[in-house]
Amino acid sequence: MLAGLLAGVALGYVAAHYGLAENAARDHDLGKRLQAELTQRQSDLDAAQVSVDTLQGKLAVEEGTRKSLEATLRATQQDLGRARDQLAFYNQLLPPGPNGSISIRALDVERHGATLHYKVLLMRNAPGDDTFNGYMEFVANGSAGGKSTKIRLEPAMAEGVVPAGGKVNVAKLALDFDQFQRGEGVLSVPPGFVAKTITLNILEGKVVRVSRTVNLLPAY
Repeated sequence: MLAGLLAGVALGYVAAHYGLAENAARDHDLGKRLQAELTQRQSDLDAAQVSVDTLQGKLAVEEGTRKSLEATLRATQQDLGRARDQLAFYNQLLPPGPNGSISIRALDVERHGATLHYKVLLMRNAPGDDTFNGYMEFVANGSAGGKSTKIRLEPAMAEGVVPAGGKVNVAKLALDFDQFQRGEGVLSVPPGFVAKTITLNILEGKVVRVSRTVNLLPAY
């Protein structure tokens, strides 16, 4: 009986030992699987964070671009508003006239040594989107050699220099506009000629559409 009891205890110990070993092996495998899953989840989380950072960067760039475009649009609208205000102011100075009519709203001519500097503002009551194509002609009344004379002035090529050939440089005086145009430039005065008045003619082909004459202050 004692031998049988000892044998039973021995068998129970062996069974328990193998059972514990089997449980430890299962726990080890489970731990490895859990660790691998945790590593994969961490990798997925890192990838998701990279995507979030990339999207936030793109959104920041797009936001900056949007704000820049909005600022440009506001500045353009302000410039357009100022231009409309100026146009309305010019329209109040003189009646616009019938469709297609041209008016010289401002003409200023000053002596500068042997040349004349001019500034001009032209306006036109334009029907639709058509444009006016023509040119300016400056005619001076004055004296040369003690005699009254009238000459057509030419654009100066340089300060105090008269273009060669005796022909007006029409390209420098050409006009191409729809509603209004500002212009300024320098006119040559021949040696010995003293200008007293300047007449600006606006021509379309050979037809004078409008003229305006201003007096020149005496040279000192």
